[in-house]
Amino acid sequence: MMRLLSLSSALISLLGGSSIAAAIAFESRYPNVTWDDDNWRITTTNLDQGHYESRVSLANGYLGINVAAAGPFFEVDEFVHGDNINGWPIFNRRQTFATIAGFYDYQPQTNGSNFPWLYQYGGESVISGVPHWGGLVVEAGGQVLNASVDQTAISGFSSTLDIRAGLMSWSYTWTPTGEAPLLVEYNMFVHKLYVNQAAIQLKLTASRDMNVTVVDVLDGDCAVRTDFVDRKFETDSPTIWSAVRPNGISNVTAYIYSTLNGNGGIDMSTRVQVTDGVFGSNQSSIAQSIDISLVAGQTTIVEKYVGGASTDAFDNPQAVARNASLSGANTGFVDMLHSHMEEWASILTPDSVDDYSMPDGTLPADENIRELQIIAVTNPFHILQNTVGVNAILKAGNNSMLDVNSISVCGLGSDCYAGLIFWDAEVWMAPGLAISHPESVKQIANYRVQKYPQAQENINMAYSSSQNETGKFTTGGAVFPWTSGRFGNCTGTGPCFDYEYHINGDIGLELANYYIATGDAEYFKNYLLPIYNSIAYFYSELLTLNETTGVYALLNATDPDEYANNVDNPGYTTALVQKHLNLTNVFNSWFGLPVNETWTNQASKMRLPVDEQAHLVLEYSTMNASISVKQADVVLLDDILDYPNEYTNTDLDYYAARQSLNGPGMTYGVFSIVANEVSPSGCSSYTYDLYGSQPYTRPPWFQFSEQLLDNHQTNGGTHPAFPFLTGMGGANRVAIYGYLSLRLFADHLDVDPSIPPQIPYISYRTFYWQGHALNATSNTTHTTIQRLPRALDNANSTYATSPIPVTLGVRRTQYSLPPNGTIVIPNRQVGQTATVAGNIAQCHPVSSQQEFMSGQFPLAAVDGAASTKWQPARSNETSVLTVDLGDVFYPISAFAFDWAANPPLSFDILFSNATIPSFTTAEVGTYVNATSSNTVAISNPYDPTVIPTIAPYVGNTTNVTLASVVWSGRYAHLMIRGNAEDPGSTNATGATVAEWSIISEGGGKVVPVRYSPRRESERDGWWGV
Repeated sequence: MMRLLSLSSALISLLGGSSIAAAIAFESRYPNVTWDDDNWRITTTNLDQGHYESRVSLANGYLGINVAAAGPFFEVDEFVHGDNINGWPIFNRRQTFATIAGFYDYQPQTNGSNFPWLYQYGGESVISGVPHWGGLVVEAGGQVLNASVDQTAISGFSSTLDIRAGLMSWSYTWTPTGEAPLLVEYNMFVHKLYVNQAAIQLKLTASRDMNVTVVDVLDGDCAVRTDFVDRKFETDSPTIWSAVRPNGISNVTAYIYSTLNGNGGIDMSTRVQVTDGVFGSNQSSIAQSIDISLVAGQTTIVEKYVGGASTDAFDNPQAVARNASLSGANTGFVDMLHSHMEEWASILTPDSVDDYSMPDGTLPADENIRELQIIAVTNPFHILQNTVGVNAILKAGNNSMLDVNSISVCGLGSDCYAGLIFWDAEVWMAPGLAISHPESVKQIANYRVQKYPQAQENINMAYSSSQNETGKFTTGGAVFPWTSGRFGNCTGTGPCFDYEYHINGDIGLELANYYIATGDAEYFKNYLLPIYNSIAYFYSELLTLNETTGVYALLNATDPDEYANNVDNPGYTTALVQKHLNLTNVFNSWFGLPVNETWTNQASKMRLPVDEQAHLVLEYSTMNASISVKQADVVLLDDILDYPNEYTNTDLDYYAARQSLNGPGMTYGVFSIVANEVSPSGCSSYTYDLYGSQPYTRPPWFQFSEQLLDNHQTNGGTHPAFPFLTGMGGANRVAIYGYLSLRLFADHLDVDPSIPPQIPYISYRTFYWQGHALNATSNTTHTTIQRLPRALDNANSTYATSPIPVTLGVRRTQYSLPPNGTIVIPNRQVGQTATVAGNIAQCHPVSSQQEFMSGQFPLAAVDGAASTKWQPARSNETSVLTVDLGDVFYPISAFAFDWAANPPLSFDILFSNATIPSFTTAEVGTYVNATSSNTVAISNPYDPTVIPTIAPYVGNTTNVTLASVVWSGRYAHLMIRGNAEDPGSTNATGATVAEWSIISEGGGKVVPVRYSPRRESERDGWWGV
């Protein structure tokens, strides 16, 4: 019923009727940005021109486009912080972008590189643009309505991204100087079912009779890195088209067609070609215009129907693009939109995303949970836009070439990172969607299948590296480059050797996950397992045996932490290689292939770099205490690898303190997942969940930036990738891999649920195991898992009539989940276990009215973990942290602080029954001052004469024991001033509070941090160690 309701609601609104009212709609934390939870609509009334963060990207997996804040126009960014530059490796002008999937060029080199000396062996393959096809520009009174329209002429601005409909809309009044107000509405979509089609609709309603000109633009300034082929103004139809080919690729051409249509208010006989004035100087630009006499109070509609195709997927792309454009005009906007919406409704169904609303349909008032509700929808939407669905492939004549493109870092609406394919697709975007939308992300695996022959050929590039020993590599292996475009060869940005060898095992993880989710044994055995074996073959020959120790090691490599290049024995990659070798043999035994005993032997003789005294897995053998970590690295062992790691908790705390603030925005989702899995107490998983999303989302469309801060002058020199699908994918993993604690094994379903106290209820996305659909819901105490009566076409038939075996991590209880059956599992009560016994503040609601540093949430001060911290933005003002302790009062005997690295100069603790009292003398009767200090005593003061050594995390702690008990109030307030690390500064950041414990009488014992191995079964069956 909801699906039909949403379809009719959007269409009624489009046709000018009154839409169905939303039951749940609310303001987001961004001013003037609202979320309609019933209809999945984001609406903003802010017009922010010339800034990439305010633009939205639309795509269908084949065509992609980025459009301006003011409408579906081409736009060049304004200079901000000194430039308008996109990032590594092309460092080009930041502007809107449009392309076609797989439309890569060939060029000698890029402006940035990893190994530039490799250019002597061949060049790069960078995504090329096509003419920007969105523009319907309006001219009135000599003035132009386009991306850079004078904002003072715009009133009543509103734009909406309707996610259920896959529709972008704008509405506002434009009042050109000397002219009457003109109501303007734009609607736009990129067809999800018919991937060669897109449509833009313009509605104009004048307050008095007036003449305007509407210009249909294909702007060639967007066709970057292309050669002009042809363009034409057709005379037998209201159509224009332009054709370009990627630089250096002579056998590929892309065609973009645009055909005008409209209602009775337009006169096509006025149609003429426009030669200048509304587009850039690129030769591939072309435009057509029509003159319109608007009648006061009447709405005139102009529509453009776009067709696009390239030689990469179609033998006759010109005919395909032309037919897509003309047939769209013949079908009409409303009917096209209807089929487009139906296709989106079949893909992004309400049960395919996580839902934080209560069983009665209400949504908690907590703004953090409400934002999790928003991004539970927006994150998969923004990624799935860049995939082609099964139905679309069938509608295109079962065109398999539509399903061989992976997903680039920023998708089809951006040329960030040159549109190249990294580990981002396999490790960050795919896992959250492989279980909920496996058919949609199959193209990630298919891309590697298509590039597999080149990966086999890449072995021959060993001579260009340190691995140039004659005969070291033999036929049978395959090595994928760090970055990959059209060819998949080794390049300067994408070396195959002496760099991030983990890309190969990352690919293996995705191939295995796809099989586990779908149960498609035939596809896995015939197409994916050969790749899996070739990677194992390569890894086996890559390892070096230390004759003295008898240990196999990986040399001269780079782990995910790209701040540490060309190191020996990198921790994550070593564990990954070990897992890949063992798991290859497991798969081979299952599918009747020979087991390679050499791989088993090598895996058993691999050792991670560890510091036993510090109880820490090192990033690499020679790591020292000065390390700053770019992104999630060692902590991945306990997440995507499920490595049997006895140092998990010390790893988590140590590397949390070592993460660079300038790293990319997917790291903290990993910390959330790992914290939820292994922390014996507290709710830091929730803190990390927020840290992995809120600082990186940008208004209004909740797209992620790569960086905490977008200013390259303060973030370490990075021009952020945007929209950063990698970060969205990382955040999209947290609920199901974190709170449900799903782990993917081919022979059993493994979960170990625990949800933080802040979240009362989650209905997880429908997920697939061996092709069979399951639903899970969690409340604070129990989780219910239900088998649904549906399965994928190629699901493992074994479980069609048999129960699914279910395990709970290392808990000894096992379950059987029969077809159509349900099981109820007790949750681990981690959030309800106090880290400090008697602490009444842990995980309670907390707030602060003062600004805090990005990601350093007030919640971190009471989440039971020292690895997170609250840090106000300024030390020269008093910052107040307020904890809601609830209605039960306690006798308080002590307080305990962990100040992390930056203790305050002074603090006060007060109890009150008012949320935020003013703490003035006049209000002295409304609060109790429990304790205070103007000289904060700390346990571990900084000593510049001590040489730092690798050691487990130790904070600066202060313990206060009261002479007599003080009764708590409803609220506890911690007031801090100054920063002991920079006491004399007037513009220093505030002090840090890693943990504040309010200890009731009789409490005070710290719960020891203990590690429990996560997966006994994996140690035996999957790890082989």
